[in-house]
Amino acid sequence: MKRLFSLATLLCSLSACVAQNATQQDEQQALSVQQSTAPASTVVPIIQPTYGVSDTLTKTPLTHKGRRAKQAHDYAFKIDSLIATRAYAFYPTLMQAVPNGEIKQVYADYFYAYVSPVDLEIHLPIEHGIAQQTSTLNFDTESIENYTAVKYLTQWNISFTAKSDGVEYGISLDVSTITGRTELTLEYPKGMMQYIGSIGDRVREKR
Repeated sequence: MKRLFSLATLLCSLSACVAQNATQQDEQQALSVQQSTAPASTVVPIIQPTYGVSDTLTKTPLTHKGRRAKQAHDYAFKIDSLIATRAYAFYPTLMQAVPNGEIKQVYADYFYAYVSPVDLEIHLPIEHGIAQQTSTLNFDTESIENYTAVKYLTQWNISFTAKSDGVEYGISLDVSTITGRTELTLEYPKGMMQYIGSIGDRVREKR
């Protein structure tokens, strides 16, 4: 009887061990399955986008001297381009009757000389007579001849003739590409006038 009891106890112990082993194997299999289904770590190389390197990144920053030189170059180029179009305006700030007239400032901003390939518009103050009386020379003409524009170093020399109502006028301009200072000389039968000013775009309306 004791042997049967011992055998039964042994069988129970064996069954318990087998069950425990089976449970552990199931847990290990489940853990193995969970580990196998987990995504593996993958090293993906980072692809950097291709950027165009702008000039501002590659060029050495300009010094004060370099900036001034660039500004002077751009200004001279602007003057050259304006004269090349042969469509520009002269705006006076000073006037003088040649040879002995008094230098006077031109305050009114509506005086001008418009030059174009097809016409000339003059609206300038002039002085005449011993008393140097001031009046306005005002005419438009399409009769322009002998137009020449020559550049020497930093100076443009422009000259041409124009006729209006049977009167011939000689006009010359000296333009500095450094300062923009422009001197216009106007010759006509009754005298000669010189003006100091600047050239620019024809932005004003015809008068």
